[in-house]
Amino acid sequence: MEDIIYAKIIDGDMVFFFQKGYTQKELLESFEKKLNTMKSFFNIGDSIYIFLEDESQYNMIPKIAKLAVSQSIKLAGSFFGELPSMKKNKKELELTNTKIYRKHVRSGQAIENPGDIIIFGNINSGAEVKAGGSVIVFGKVSGILRAGLNTKKNVFIVVSEMASPLVEIAEVPFYNHDWPKGPISIRIEGTKAIVEPLEI
Repeated sequence: MEDIIYAKIIDGDMVFFFQKGYTQKELLESFEKKLNTMKSFFNIGDSIYIFLEDESQYNMIPKIAKLAVSQSIKLAGSFFGELPSMKKNKKELELTNTKIYRKHVRSGQAIENPGDIIIFGNINSGAEVKAGGSVIVFGKVSGILRAGLNTKKNVFIVVSEMASPLVEIAEVPFYNHDWPKGPISIRIEGTKAIVEPLEI
């Protein structure tokens, strides 16, 4: 089954999007699978929001809330039809086919994913991370980091501290780059990769 439910972080909140054109059974089964896939991302008591493209499906909300509670998370709110203005034009991070690692990537280790990767830890010297999509690292990167191996559209890298001798994004390499201090983002604009300091 295709990815009929996808997740985004919008302005700091996790929002699950339920698409139109599917039965409630299909949507609930897909939501349960999505929660199981992403369970390492959540801490006990975390909150989520849902967005129902089909407003007539509002009667699913109690079942959605029950599935969330089964993973020790809370349903904090629901949106219908379209996102409210307070959520529009905010910073978005899509979490489709994302793998989350809550550990350091040690020297000699290599991790890869055809989608996005989120790491809560450091990438040590001698380690390598390869992502088909974007990469977010809540830690220091001293190893090799490659992103955008499968897609160049809307791909980015966000890192708390960069000290890597080799970073590649959408086939644009950075060898021994003079990285800015503190958190940075690297994004693709046209055929160029742009490195910017980031306020978190």
